[in-house]
Amino acid sequence: MRRIVLIASLLFGSSVALLGTDTQGVVVDWNCIQSMVKNGRANTLRDNHNCSLRHNYQRPAYGLITDDNKAYRLDDKNNEHILPLLQGNPDKDNLKVVVTGDITDDTIKVVNITML
Repeated sequence: MRRIVLIASLLFGSSVALLGTDTQGVVVDWNCIQSMVKNGRANTLRDNHNCSLRHNYQRPAYGLITDDNKAYRLDDKNNEHILPLLQGNPDKDNLKVVVTGDITDDTIKVVNITML
């Protein structure tokens, strides 16, 4: 019986590790993220219109700002997960998402992204 419980817990732990961590936040242009963390998203968008995703949402890299003001770079090969969400969203500057992936330093290796 112990052996079955041990094997089941190992399998469950492995599957959780493969799924990664869920992190919630707002999608932003990676080049503007430091200013947004320091000065606030609204202030940065007001002062630097190039940071807005509203008119031009296709960027080389995106970031995620969490509610507790942490910044992460989204390692999303060719932005394949984020572009369809931005394309279909009328309020691109306030796209709130849940990102599933592995976090290393300030980068999330994206497995999946869903809108909140």
